[in-house]
Amino acid sequence: MARIHPTAVIDPRARLGEDVEIGAFVVIEGEVEVGPRCVVGPFTRIEGPTSVGEETIFVSHCSIGAPPQDWSYKGDPTRLEIGARNTFREFVTVHRGTVKGGGVTRIGSDGLFMAYSHIAHDCQVGDHVLFANNGTLAGHVVVGNRAAVGALSAVHQFCRVGEYAYIGGGTIATKDCLPFMRTVGSRPARCFGPNTVGLERQGFSEERRRAIKAAWRLLHRPDLTTSEAVAQIEAQLADSADARLLVDFIRSSTRGVILAAG
Repeated sequence: MARIHPTAVIDPRARLGEDVEIGAFVVIEGEVEVGPRCVVGPFTRIEGPTSVGEETIFVSHCSIGAPPQDWSYKGDPTRLEIGARNTFREFVTVHRGTVKGGGVTRIGSDGLFMAYSHIAHDCQVGDHVLFANNGTLAGHVVVGNRAAVGALSAVHQFCRVGEYAYIGGGTIATKDCLPFMRTVGSRPARCFGPNTVGLERQGFSEERRRAIKAAWRLLHRPDLTTSEAVAQIEAQLADSADARLLVDFIRSSTRGVILAAG
């Protein structure tokens, strides 16, 4: 049985899983599905169509599944899909998708979204991510698994943040942020090489870390263009899956990638 505070307003179209806890002054509106053992804290509003995976926590005052902040949106039935075991702290905002962006905003599982984080329309966010306070995504941003977005950072629309990437506090990312690397700074942001400590904490072996460092040294060489560096990485680090991921990320970029400033 769900535990629902008497001040909460629950739309009859909503579906609540087993052992869900709904706090004071919560509003759940439209076609919303809340998975088992979720906690929806005081003053949170969830609008549908939205689905939320099991054991997800909204601490308080969150706005989840609101319409996208996009001129093209005309009330279309777009969606928000959230995975399991996420934690959304105070005043986090997450918006549904737009038709032109595919119609769905997605967030994976096991993420931590600190106070005032914002996930805009049509973003695709992976698993085990960390958003510090006021970490902000514009529309259509893709964030890879286990990436970290620092406090007061903003990622420009249509950019990508690679797997295991670390974006430092106060960063303005207007191009793609490389997997495994530390990207820090505002206009221009710079890449400062592998997030060595973070990768070690994530269980990367010394061999894997060495390969990523070797790839970064090639990308950072002033006598090589990015294309030449990528070719060298392929030739010298062919046995490294991490190096291949880095190469594929760079080659598939449409906005360009953030490297060290000249």
